[in-house]
Amino acid sequence: MDQNSHTYLTLGIAVGLSAGAGIGSLLWVWIDSLFCIPLGASFGMLIGIVAGSVMDWQKNNRT
Repeated sequence: MDQNSHTYLTLGIAVGLSAGAGIGSLLWVWIDSLFCIPLGASFGMLIGIVAGSVMDWQKNNRT
């Protein structure tokens, strides 16, 4: 397995974390619950992991 086989996964985690934290911060302003930021970041990372894994799998298993 080479070094660049998980590029979309890495990008998905980074973008999901920052986008989820941003969305969680906006929810924190409206809902006024401090748990919105970590929940938003964790859901964003989860979506990023799933999307990045699927894209990497498709890229690596192309026939």
